Amino acid sequence: MGPGSVPEVRMSSKVVRPPDDVRSAYEEFLGAFQMAGAKANLEVSVWRIPLDGCFTRAGNSTTAAFETGLYLKGLPCHGRLAASERLDVVIKAEERFSTPSWLLRKSTVKLNYIVVSNCTPRLVQSLHYDFVEKGQKDHPFFHVHLTDGRIPEDDLRNAGFELQLPEQPSECWVTTRIPTPDMTFASVLYCVVADHLGAGHFKEFAKRVDSIQGRLPHAGFDALKESLRKSPKHFKSSHWFAHMPESR
Repeated sequence: MGPGSVPEVRMSSKVVRPPDDVRSAYEEFLGAFQMAGAKANLEVSVWRIPLDGCFTRAGNSTTAAFETGLYLKGLPCHGRLAASERLDVVIKAEERFSTPSWLLRKSTVKLNYIVVSNCTPRLVQSLHYDFVEKGQKDHPFFHVHLTDGRIPEDDLRNAGFELQLPEQPSECWVTTRIPTPDMTFASVLYCVVADHLGAGHFKEFAKRVDSIQGRLPHAGFDALKESLRKSPKHFKSSHWFAHMPESR
């Protein structure tokens, strides 16, 4: 696909309508994020697929998926950018839920940090926040994974990023998983505002989304609770990892 071309946006035939409180929570949270970005002179583009098309049936009648993306152009950066450079970030979110409870069973939020100079982009950092309810061997239940992986080109375009990334991999030399709190899609956006938009904008944003939190799907913690129950005398960090209680 050439630069400037737009991928065909395909609306799934298996679109699922979530409960009104869940749908409105995502809509209002995204709206609050866009508002915070606009006030901080950040250009925020949301996936070209409308929100109603982002909720789909995932494999069976009791599982639903949510998929969307964002493009942040000119994100304020405290790093070593030259005057001719800007920082862009593309975010791709994929979440899965049990229905009809809409309990969050899986969440992956990918971020590509891209430095642009004279219309030439360079991928400088890739990471994703990951959670699987039942755990993954050798993985913390919630973690951020530093990688050199790129968000697929169609997803970059759907988010609004039109520049062509070079073929060579990013400069991420070390890939590692770092335990985190429950970093879901909403949590990641919350931290982006806190990290990049400044204290004033963050305070206003936090106040705006406070009432939304109770309507967002909550992550399933049963596996983590069971780990703690079975082996209460273990060093607590072991419970970050899904396999630890089973292997002893």
